[in-house]
Amino acid sequence: MSERLVLVQEEPRGPSQLIEILVSANGRGRLPFPDVDQLRSTGTQRIIIKQMRLVTDDILTNAPISGFLVAPVAELQKISLVLYCEGWEKAQFLPILHLNDTTVPGGTIPHRYQPTRFDNWVNVDWSKSYLQYSNGTVSANQPYAVCIDVLYVKLNNQGQEIIGPSS
Repeated sequence: MSERLVLVQEEPRGPSQLIEILVSANGRGRLPFPDVDQLRSTGTQRIIIKQMRLVTDDILTNAPISGFLVAPVAELQKISLVLYCEGWEKAQFLPILHLNDTTVPGGTIPHRYQPTRFDNWVNVDWSKSYLQYSNGTVSANQPYAVCIDVLYVKLNNQGQEIIGPSS
């Protein structure tokens, strides 16, 4: 019988990319992810998603690129994640608050004490991934952003980790 050795390393933090999903109009039921080059697998690199973390307004008041307010908890409680990966919806209607692992003293946003990790999800198709409002609910009357921090690993064609920008 062969043994499998698994090394669990909490730190140091690997590469990450913050994604802003914009809610710019009222009445949206489905919010598409933006296309982020850094997180797209190509012929020369494979992106493996390790973890996604929700960034709440307890941590960041405004999204860094758009300047929109970060989504309030009342909106986050209505949103689920659908993540299309390896040819199917691998995460289907995962409550977005499951991705919140940060607690702030006196904060009111629900959180988990441990991060939600993914089992080396490869080839996420961001154009088929989205945030979904619960049935019958829609976005609020003001623009805001849902911010998600994506932690990933980048591999070359030989399966070796690419440290730093790829050329």
